[in-house]
Amino acid sequence: MSTTASPTKYNIAIIGGGITGATAAQSLAQHPNVNVHLFDQGRRGVGGRTSSRTSTDASMRWDHGCQFFRADTDQFKELVQHWMAKDLIQKWEGRFISSPHNKKIHRDFFGLPSLPPFYVGKDGMQSISQGILEDIITARASDDKDHIHNLNLFTGTRVAHLERDEESKRWKIFGTTGNAAFHDTPEKVVQQSNGNDKIKTPLGCAEGYDAIILTDVSSSFGNWHRASAGVPESFAARVRERVGSRVPLFTAMIAFDKESGIPFDAGTFDNSVLWFASKSNSKPGMDTEGMKECWTLVSTPEYAMEQISETPMQDPKTGDFIPQSEDYLTTVPGPDLIKAFCKDLTSNKGILGEGALSDNDIPNIIQVDAQRWGSAMPCHRHLDDTSKTRKVLSGVPYDSGRSPLAPTKLEACSHGDDKSFLMDEELMILQAGDMMSTYTPGFESAALSGLDAATCLWRKLSN
Repeated sequence: MSTTASPTKYNIAIIGGGITGATAAQSLAQHPNVNVHLFDQGRRGVGGRTSSRTSTDASMRWDHGCQFFRADTDQFKELVQHWMAKDLIQKWEGRFISSPHNKKIHRDFFGLPSLPPFYVGKDGMQSISQGILEDIITARASDDKDHIHNLNLFTGTRVAHLERDEESKRWKIFGTTGNAAFHDTPEKVVQQSNGNDKIKTPLGCAEGYDAIILTDVSSSFGNWHRASAGVPESFAARVRERVGSRVPLFTAMIAFDKESGIPFDAGTFDNSVLWFASKSNSKPGMDTEGMKECWTLVSTPEYAMEQISETPMQDPKTGDFIPQSEDYLTTVPGPDLIKAFCKDLTSNKGILGEGALSDNDIPNIIQVDAQRWGSAMPCHRHLDDTSKTRKVLSGVPYDSGRSPLAPTKLEACSHGDDKSFLMDEELMILQAGDMMSTYTPGFESAALSGLDAATCLWRKLSN
């Protein structure tokens, strides 16, 4: 009598629930003998740099990170069609313009306005990652009522330390949950939480994980950074070397007390402070009844680097992480972006040229909020440590050098590796995301990196 061996079960941890983590989970979860655990520390749930924000009374909404995306590669176009069929995304069609004075410098903002179509989540950009992950759970549950889906989400969870058992070759994950997990929680609260037994208890799968996919490049920062995951230094050093410099950005979220006379829905600016602005109400699914007119303003990298230099993310004396505070965000970068936006709209030398608005065309602003994105995206692949626009702040290299961000294509990289992710096959740990990718920085690059990393990992495990 012959017997058939049961297929090996694999436990995979994905750290980060942005679009990279979501596409990696989407790829791995299709294999029934893979158990996927996804950990995300976001205050508002999964989404990462594609996060959205809604006021308590739902009268104001913003995409405060990634504003939209495009599809250029054949692989990603196929994925976009799948998302369209699932009703996860929609085309964003509106009145898109750019400054008439942007010929001398690159003010391209991921192909807008000249390279449509542009896509957004059906209910804000955050709904894309949420929808992908919810679809995995729903599909698995509906296939067989007795089948437990192989994706588990751990939201509001910060991974702070990784340990590998040399005998079993499995990883155990440690961290914290609740308020101490969030990026903007005061450092004293976090340190108090880290002193309890919670951080000593493994998160997720008690027996450990066969492999880990990291999706936030800040996981490889030193322990001072709130997003540090305690990655082994041998791997973290490779991640830092590969990513090189990163690009920081600030976004401001504003709402008017009444409809404005601004004659466009999104635009790119020739401005030292303001790079891009978009009207939330123009996006499919975000113009709900009774909603105020809301805009997201995106800073230039140059402005963000200047601000991080003046208000660093690490205390120079104690070395502690300095979380972004509402007081700082709403008194410095928020007002600076608003001032630049209003001044440009009312200047004959601004984005509207001779059609500039009067001060009376701009209503009163009733809500201001802002966000610091310390690692908004990687710098362009051709820039290295000799770049004239590079600065090292708190030990982190940044670069504001500009090149077109569309179309998405493979770029020549100094490291010479054509993979869109980084992997240590002995440790079974991977770093994915557009920071690791060989594609043009952006949403498409991040999504493809997650897919490619998951595909490579599955081949490694199954062999």
